[in-house]
Amino acid sequence: MQRGRTFILLGLVLAVGAILAAVLLSRGQQKAPPPPGETPQAVRTTKVVVAFQPIPRGSQIITAAVGLFDWPEATKPQKAINNTSLVIGKYAKIDIDQGLPILPSMFADSVAGTIPGGNAALAIEPGKVGVAFPLRSTYPENATLPYDRRDKDVLPRLLSVAFAVQPGDRVDVLACFWVYEFDKDFQTRLPNKFFYINPEKPESLVQMPAGRPATGAVGLGGVEGPGESQLPRMVCQWTVQNARVLGLGDWVAVAPTPAPQGGGQQATPVPSVAQVATLEVDPQDALVLKYARENGAQMDMALRSARDVESRFSTEAVTLQYIFERFKVAVPPKLDYGIGGAGGVPVGAAK
Repeated sequence: MQRGRTFILLGLVLAVGAILAAVLLSRGQQKAPPPPGETPQAVRTTKVVVAFQPIPRGSQIITAAVGLFDWPEATKPQKAINNTSLVIGKYAKIDIDQGLPILPSMFADSVAGTIPGGNAALAIEPGKVGVAFPLRSTYPENATLPYDRRDKDVLPRLLSVAFAVQPGDRVDVLACFWVYEFDKDFQTRLPNKFFYINPEKPESLVQMPAGRPATGAVGLGGVEGPGESQLPRMVCQWTVQNARVLGLGDWVAVAPTPAPQGGGQQATPVPSVAQVATLEVDPQDALVLKYARENGAQMDMALRSARDVESRFSTEAVTLQYIFERFKVAVPPKLDYGIGGAGGVPVGAAK
């Protein structure tokens, strides 16, 4: 009995010791409190305007695109902005990534200030190019052209659909080409000049009319040749389609020429009528317009409906034969009388 009590007391002592050891061990694993005077400090921040979403170059900065953000004061950019009203409504000069602080060097007051020289490049869609389309005659002053092509007041109206074409419109380009007969080897207009060797003077060449053998009215043989230079044949066709009008006139204002010293001719004023239009076209169509203009094609613009900017037209080339066959124009018989000259104007009445 005595021995049983001894074992019970010994068990209780061991249990209490294990509990005390566990408590002391758990206290030893806790972190020691920081020494006095070394309490951690909070990071100081300041309000900075940042991009809440990507802002593409040239686009206007809207309210939803920017906002205030608590930026660490130690790393704040030197020229950071803390007022969104100084940014909203401006235009991005570069691509601004989401999360970047907005700095004054990143935006401009207008879209024209987003790139050097103006805003033309920003207006052009990717994959397109801008080309100049003349709204005045590009032919020499002495060129033989129809009256309406020579008249400097009428021609711009023909080229611009009576000035109806405005920036943002869609237009197609009509072109007419003059076709001449060429000598394939010489690459010159027919007829060729013909020379023969004089048997009496072999060292010299004698020119004679180019043409075909013929017999005159009195039975004499000869050569029948043209009485005037070759007349070209015209063909007209729809060419460039669905070109967007980027602008009318010069992108950079042209200042008037200053008057010379001591009097003389007055300064030339800037014309009020646009002399050129800028069209947005595919690169291949830009080459078509270039080729047509350099080869003297007569071109006009056709204005598209604002509700039809995607259609592709398929047209047939128009020639004199096409006109006569489609509209059943009769070739007039040869008579021994007439009523007047070209355009109804009596021959000799106008020079």
